[in-house]
Amino acid sequence: MIRIGIDLGADKIRVVTAEEGVIFDEACAVALDQKGNVLAIGNEAKELQGGVDEAISVIFPLALPKIDFYALHALLEQLIYDFKMFKMFKKTIFLFSYPTALNHKDRDELKDHLLEFGAYRVYFDQEIWVAAIGAQLNLFIPVSSCVLNIGSSNCDIAVFSRGEMTRQSQNKVAGRHIDLLIQKWLRQSFRLQVSDSVVEQIKIQLGQTIVQKNPRSMIVEGLDLKNQQLRSIQIDENMLVPVLMPLCEHWANWIYQFLKGLHRDEQEDILMRGLICCGGTMLLKGLKENLQKLISCPVYVTDDPLNTVAQGLETLLSRMESIS
Repeated sequence: MIRIGIDLGADKIRVVTAEEGVIFDEACAVALDQKGNVLAIGNEAKELQGGVDEAISVIFPLALPKIDFYALHALLEQLIYDFKMFKMFKKTIFLFSYPTALNHKDRDELKDHLLEFGAYRVYFDQEIWVAAIGAQLNLFIPVSSCVLNIGSSNCDIAVFSRGEMTRQSQNKVAGRHIDLLIQKWLRQSFRLQVSDSVVEQIKIQLGQTIVQKNPRSMIVEGLDLKNQQLRSIQIDENMLVPVLMPLCEHWANWIYQFLKGLHRDEQEDILMRGLICCGGTMLLKGLKENLQKLISCPVYVTDDPLNTVAQGLETLLSRMESIS
């Protein structure tokens, strides 16, 4: 039996096995030619975006208002081929961790296609569930646990108790808004347009929500919107604090309202056990401290917030019994 876990996101797709862990962790993107043939997937496809060859289409299947199933199927089929997920005389089971944007009809579409393509079984678990498992929480005890997962395109919070998800809420503002705010700030403050890769570097190196005594700085190069010439500026992390702090406050208010709506016993459990957070956005410097201060509740971040969901998939795959 071959068991494959897939963490499906709008920006990233991760492929996991119980034996090897994460075997693919790249952009959820596929490059197609005019006939619909796959030219590249993942980061290689992403690098082709904005190229001069108009015959190449780079598609992020889940990042569109409506899921591009042709592109998604092509991406998954290429992954199946590249990693030899189908083998003679062996059955292949897929376990998907899916974002809230993937509704029941979408999941059925994806499941039917994979079954037709040769999969033996296809299962789906909501990402927040898998995140809770990856955080190594005991979800079956009669005590409430609260998990927050902020990824690039998803933002979910849920309460678990006695093996059930008793409360859940979603927020449309997710991690990608950090990039949007940085781009907007550079345009408005410096009349500078920068690439997505530069924004990513700024976010990783200077993304900050607490003023620092000795702020780090970096040189940023972009297109001057006035004269359309390349121009460089120097920025530091303290300059980003007022840009990103409103995002912290937005999330904190949403979390506070969610916790406020819980039963008293649930609130007491969470105040005692804390809010367990994961997702790559939790790597934003100062976010944990600001959330804890603003919601007046202990906040804990998993050891590897970026890969907590993938770790949850590994755990589930290792627990799955053989299906004959």
